[in-house]
Amino acid sequence: MDSLSSLGLQFCYMEFAGEYNEALLKMNKNVAHRDDYYLFLFTESAESSYLLDFEEISVTGESLLYIRPGQVHFVSSIREAKGWSLAIDPLWMEDEYRNVFEKPFVLQKAIQIDHAAAGNIRDIAHALHTLIQAGPTPLRNRIVLNLANAFIGIIAERYALQNNKPQQHKSRSATLAYRFKELLSENFRKIKSPARYAALLNYSLAHVNESVKNATGFPVSYWIQQQVILEAKRLLYYTDLDVKEIAFALGYEDHAYFSRLFSKVSGISPLTFRRDFHK
Repeated sequence: MDSLSSLGLQFCYMEFAGEYNEALLKMNKNVAHRDDYYLFLFTESAESSYLLDFEEISVTGESLLYIRPGQVHFVSSIREAKGWSLAIDPLWMEDEYRNVFEKPFVLQKAIQIDHAAAGNIRDIAHALHTLIQAGPTPLRNRIVLNLANAFIGIIAERYALQNNKPQQHKSRSATLAYRFKELLSENFRKIKSPARYAALLNYSLAHVNESVKNATGFPVSYWIQQQVILEAKRLLYYTDLDVKEIAFALGYEDHAYFSRLFSKVSGISPLTFRRDFHK
């Protein structure tokens, strides 16, 4: 982000049509990458798709999509896209909004919004763009950040309405699942044992497993594997580390065991994954 803007954000209008994706490929600019900032997209009209952490996500019509720092992504196709994009350093985001996007076990996908919500976010987008174009002043910089957070806030609200089940949000199971996800994000390279996570949470493994499964549909071991394999995929795509080095970086001394685990969870071997996604 520092290389893009001294303000900590970049906001722009986008309008693409026709052979945009082919042109990008020819210029070698549409390549998978990951950033140290959040990216928020609001499309007023679209027929496009993105690969986000190796999952295909379609974007059509008036839609919203966000990409977290560290997620591998690129445009896989664009037949049409018109709207706004905001890249912003997490430091400048309101905590309440950021927490929505960091919620554990939420399916990350593009969501379509109604015309009224699209109108609200469009109004903020125009005001934000006008202020940025006018140039910086001490007070204006703060106004720009406030408007950027208003833009983000509407997106957060839409995702919260889409993903939250009120009874689950308030349940003890959901609370414990959230705490587990935080521990997992911080420790998955070192801790693979479900029992260790249960001990850190000061609950029995049976209770943690039941709570996580009630909140998400899957047990603790599933999420440990998913976190590890996702990071392995990122390293396979984004680095030149060999499988043995990646296994070691993720806390596995036995790289053969790691390869078998990767193949079991992903359905293909690590080397096949690297080859297929670099085609």
